[in-house]
Amino acid sequence: MSESGQNTDPRENPPVQRARFATVHWIRYPGVRTADDLPLGQCPAGCLSWKIGPDGPVGMEATRLPSDVWCGVALFRDELGARSALAARERYLPLLATAVDSWHALLVALTHRGECNHLDRTLPGLIFDGGQPDPGGPLFVMTTAGFNLGPGFDVQRAIDFRCNVDRVKKWMQSAAGMFGAHTFTPHTRGDDGVTMSVWADEASMASVMYRPGVHRTQIDRYKSEHTADRTSFTRFRALETCGTWNGTDPVERARRGAGGMSK
Repeated sequence: MSESGQNTDPRENPPVQRARFATVHWIRYPGVRTADDLPLGQCPAGCLSWKIGPDGPVGMEATRLPSDVWCGVALFRDELGARSALAARERYLPLLATAVDSWHALLVALTHRGECNHLDRTLPGLIFDGGQPDPGGPLFVMTTAGFNLGPGFDVQRAIDFRCNVDRVKKWMQSAAGMFGAHTFTPHTRGDDGVTMSVWADEASMASVMYRPGVHRTQIDRYKSEHTADRTSFTRFRALETCGTWNGTDPVERARRGAGGMSK
């Protein structure tokens, strides 16, 4: 123990174990599903974090309402664990056999910045170690945004932020070089919301997201008005994909440069 009263023994303060890989899952059911009628008790073996939730409209409590589309993100330290989980996805994805569409990807994190509470809800921070070797190919982007629940929580502020996330997603639908996007909030209240998108490359993403427009306006609002308590941004490459979304693989479409968005 130091004179300041803080524990300096590394055995008592182990370093945060950040992820290097992720698996993402998009699932479309025949009809709207709620958290109550989906078996959500399983998680991928060996993961550092597992979040799953609906891609529905924003509700009165700032969470997303039930939807026929559900999305999940699992974080892993090692590639072998992520690959094994992807192969065994039927074990933890709820009612996957009943889905009318599902798409899954194993991702490696290239760059990461910002804060997210998916590893520790009480201590948001970096959740990925970037800098893994870049295998090239299409770009997968994941952003997160969250709010501190407690006495100062302003539900209208959270609703405003998430409704503007939906405005951005709608605005992107016809963007050249973008091949799919989904947004979800985990069904476990308090976990940061997630937006995912597939792009042909970095240049395509930057030319759309950072030029004047709806997204640039929201970035500027966040900087000036602090519209959320924290955000994070991660760029990935896909190492493996399986399944289809609207009949195609979004990453393969991006690789071919087929154009247009697969919703």
